[in-house]
Amino acid sequence: MIITTYRLYIHIPFCRKKCYYCDFYSVEYNEYLSNQFLISLEEEIMQFKKKYNFFDIIISTLYIGGGTPSVFTCNQINVLLYILKKYFDFSCLKEVTVELNPESVDEEKISVIKEFFSNTNLRLSLGVQSFNDNILKILGRCHTSSDVYKTIEVFNKLKIENYNIDFIFGCPTQQLKDVEQDISQAMYCSAKHISCYALTIESRTRFYRDSIQVNPDLQAEMYNLIVELLHKNMYNKYEISNFAKNGYKCLHNLNYWRYKEYIGLGPSSVSFFDNHRIKNVSSIEEYVNKKFLYSVEFIDEETALKEQVMLALRTEEGLELTPKILQKYSQQIEQLLNEKKLVKQNGRIKISSSYQFLSNMIITEFM
Repeated sequence: MIITTYRLYIHIPFCRKKCYYCDFYSVEYNEYLSNQFLISLEEEIMQFKKKYNFFDIIISTLYIGGGTPSVFTCNQINVLLYILKKYFDFSCLKEVTVELNPESVDEEKISVIKEFFSNTNLRLSLGVQSFNDNILKILGRCHTSSDVYKTIEVFNKLKIENYNIDFIFGCPTQQLKDVEQDISQAMYCSAKHISCYALTIESRTRFYRDSIQVNPDLQAEMYNLIVELLHKNMYNKYEISNFAKNGYKCLHNLNYWRYKEYIGLGPSSVSFFDNHRIKNVSSIEEYVNKKFLYSVEFIDEETALKEQVMLALRTEEGLELTPKILQKYSQQIEQLLNEKKLVKQNGRIKISSSYQFLSNMIITEFM
């Protein structure tokens, strides 16, 4: 018997403060408001299951992101995990990821999470962004490099090996040597997974309001350096921004890139199943007043094909050349293969290594 499982994302919309580059939905942490959020989250889950006839939802991967989940108190973390266990079936759970920021991590919080998920693959994702304190200030981060090292000490003490370190590169004043030092420090800390994202200036951020500019040529140099350093040290690039030691890929995110169905709960979250994309409100005020739904969009076959291409071409697996893909995109594929921007192998195509930093430009050829 085939068991249908789902990927579950929970959005915790609270942070200590808003970073200058961040476009994700979040508000400043407030204990009363976050308690109201937890009450509303339970209500949303009950309404969701009833509305979409999900009675026994078997979860294969769970991702708790934000925002900053670690800004919660220990009691709030316990309440959150209790709610999830109450309404979802975790008997087939293969992976749990929890996002953390260094300034809000302590041993007690991590112990609570570890104990709750003692029978599954727990991975923690740490928002470091840089080990350089000057760059952290420029980014508007709350933590220092000292906080990062203290967090790694907590991981080591609790024997947690499976953790990711997030970096941003191409920041104002950042140079190649700074990026090299960041990557070297992450490897020194024995992180099993490293994610590296080029700084982009989004319209709803302080960087945008301050007219901060990025240098695409320097970012490309930085990216190539990152790929080279991590490859030399046995980190496998399995998606444009993600690198992992053998056995430590993020299963949850892989399923996004493979265009699998998922459930998203919490403000600004998104669900995708039965050819529909369901978006939640991006407002904590509306959410705690039990208004959850923002929009429902039907995904037709043409849109689905475009989205599959966009996601698959970000990965090292690449895009499978199915009859539908070949029928619709054979001309674009042939042209990009001739231009050496794509490579073909075993019935799949992927972006060639020398063009990966320009992936968005190549993907637009299919849109």
